[in-house]
Amino acid sequence: MTNEHETSEKSTQGHVSPRSDVDGQRVKTFTPTGPVWAKINTQSGDVVVRAGDGSDLKITLSAGTTKNAYLLEHADVVFDEANNVLSIHTLPRGNPFSSRGLRGGSKRSWFDFGSSDLDVLIEVPKGSSLEVKTMSGNTFLHGSLGSVKVKSMSGNVLARDSSASLDVQSASGDVNVGQVASLLRCKSASGDVACSSAAAKTEIHNASGDVTLCVEQPGKIQVRNVSGDVSVRVARGLAVDVTGDSVSGTMGSNIDLDAKGDGASDDEVIVIKVATVSGNIRIDTAA
Repeated sequence: MTNEHETSEKSTQGHVSPRSDVDGQRVKTFTPTGPVWAKINTQSGDVVVRAGDGSDLKITLSAGTTKNAYLLEHADVVFDEANNVLSIHTLPRGNPFSSRGLRGGSKRSWFDFGSSDLDVLIEVPKGSSLEVKTMSGNTFLHGSLGSVKVKSMSGNVLARDSSASLDVQSASGDVNVGQVASLLRCKSASGDVACSSAAAKTEIHNASGDVTLCVEQPGKIQVRNVSGDVSVRVARGLAVDVTGDSVSGTMGSNIDLDAKGDGASDDEVIVIKVATVSGNIRIDTAA
């Protein structure tokens, strides 16, 4: 099920036997037949994904400190080569512990995993898709990706390059993304949201934090913000049709906010709906 380069040890489930080529790290390399679907689960470790022109899939788990090196042995790294699906759990699923701690003679207990975790670095073929779940780790995405989903309790999300679609759910953390083609959806309880090239369909729901969007293609933009300012910059040559509502803030613009008056066609119009409770709304032409 796997074709792993560093070791020939395999299981029938595709689980790769642990190996650390460098102290404090565990490195695995596979050869997928194309873009992969990667599912990554961490608790407090950071996740870094780099999409490039290469065809290999490389995973590096880092303990950071010698104190956390024992976690390397118990992390799950599974690659299903038939379906090009990668699954990573930095903390063990199930309950691989005895009443005296980790099996194998370790004196560490289940509760040690509450504050310790591994960082994950993944190098994937361009166009790969991701699903990242983390409690308090940051997520950094580089390169051209397909569909991306990130669910985080208190970590930041940085994806400054491009993706086909991006869905982020965050209780507390900033979200900073680059170009998104078809769908951008972001729900955040506390944190700023910024996108340098919003998707054709963009939905932002934010409770506390500023929202800044740059729009370069026709489409529909919907922003709901409870406490924080909303700024939308529109590329030149595009008409806008704006509906804005703020309970205790102001709304301003340096462009015509009613595209219907210009007779613009649907493929030239950006429909923007913005609602805030206590924040200002600003719609301007991009520099």
